[in-house]
Amino acid sequence: MSDKAHGRFDLVVEAYRPGDTYRLVMLADGTYRRLHDRGELDALAAGLGLDPADRDQVAWEGGDEWPTHDGG
Repeated sequence: MSDKAHGRFDLVVEAYRPGDTYRLVMLADGTYRRLHDRGELDALAAGLGLDPADRDQVAWEGGDEWPTHDGG
């Protein structure tokens, strides 16, 4: 995880790695969640009162690419 995660953002969406069926998302408290699609991220962010499009709240590493359901 990059240095930008440490205390600067409420969520950090790690870069998608081809072959994975999820993306890791780090929360402000340092815990991680495995999310499988953008809908899961939107639900998590909404529950935390965050907007995934707000670059002051959410850091995106590697853009907004998500795994396909078959992992590829």
